[in-house]
Amino acid sequence: MACNNDSTNEEGSSDNLNASGTIQLSGDETSDIGSSLKIGNIATGRSDLTGNSKTIIITDDKTKIDENGPIPSDLQNNFIIIGLDLGESSTSDASKSLSMNITIDGTEYKHACASPNFGSFIDCGSNYSIDFDKKEVIFSETTVINTKTNAILTMNGTVLWK
Repeated sequence: MACNNDSTNEEGSSDNLNASGTIQLSGDETSDIGSSLKIGNIATGRSDLTGNSKTIIITDDKTKIDENGPIPSDLQNNFIIIGLDLGESSTSDASKSLSMNITIDGTEYKHACASPNFGSFIDCGSNYSIDFDKKEVIFSETTVINTKTNAILTMNGTVLWK
């Protein structure tokens, strides 16, 4: 899924920040969902939507993020990624997590991971991180599991924002 990087932000807003990057995907499902996600928009620190200020929301360029959350303009083809990285202030459940919904031709593919793993989620891997100071998200051999089929996807790439 290719997405253009033409989003802008209003001063002081944490929505639709100028984001760039591509996430490469590998695994069995790439024949259905493609092998890359081009970043369009990002919102950071939206505890009103995610429940925690140490989160990011990443979308394609046609999915804007407003006060109600991500709003896809193309309901048939889009992606939304929600990431959490608590760093040193981890909870008893997980210090990092990732939830991803990719919609291709109207079919949803939902993936998730948590570090350390709990429930039916797999471990995201030690090289998935969100650095709010550097304004970057790193996916390095980050693994997510399809919540319906248990298919594994591996994510690699860096997302930057201004």
